[in-house]
Amino acid sequence: MCGRYAATANPSELVEAFEISLIDGEVAEVTGPRYNIAPTDLVPAVVDRARDGEVTRKLVPLKWGLVPSWAKSPDGGARLINARVETVTEKPSFRKAASARRCLLPALGYYEWRSEEAPGEKKPVKQPYFLSPASDLLVMAGLYEFWKGPDGWLSTTTILTTEATDDLGWVHDRMPMVVPRDSWDDWLDPTLTDARAAVSMLTAPLDLAHRKVSREVNKVGTDGPQLVQPVA
Repeated sequence: MCGRYAATANPSELVEAFEISLIDGEVAEVTGPRYNIAPTDLVPAVVDRARDGEVTRKLVPLKWGLVPSWAKSPDGGARLINARVETVTEKPSFRKAASARRCLLPALGYYEWRSEEAPGEKKPVKQPYFLSPASDLLVMAGLYEFWKGPDGWLSTTTILTTEATDDLGWVHDRMPMVVPRDSWDDWLDPTLTDARAAVSMLTAPLDLAHRKVSREVNKVGTDGPQLVQPVA
């Protein structure tokens, strides 16, 4: 799974990288250096929205943890932070979004944990590792949904995951899927309603570097660039 990640690009960098036409006014609050993004946090996302025959590329804030439009309450969103690519076109929680509401979730990298022995500890500890591309952004594949409640509309997202590649399976057996640069437009295209065709564009991230990092990241709310620095 992908349960925590870092995203450090500011709005102007994302506008240039993704050729964004419109920035939601609240995006400035969720962009910039963030090294410990957790479920239920607002995250920056790139979407294409169609209106009156015109498609506009937007940078918008989405709450991490998808709430299906038919859900009775938003309480289950924290359990739907990931969607398995193997079943995403079939599961009721995700199949509608896979057909019509796909997004890009730009990241610096993501964290995974494994149980390890540690000096001075009597029991194995949850040791975090940070996995990231050698260069450029990690552009994760996401889905998003709209849910209407008594207080108005809630926009949420989930990250698609796949089986980990052989070289990183020792850290965790799942990893986020990415959208190749030449597939960004097609993945975002709201007129492409064939979910299976859309999902076929995705790949596992290649050439990810990994490093052991501080267990400070285990605590939600802790932040700062020290979280992604390697430790012995």
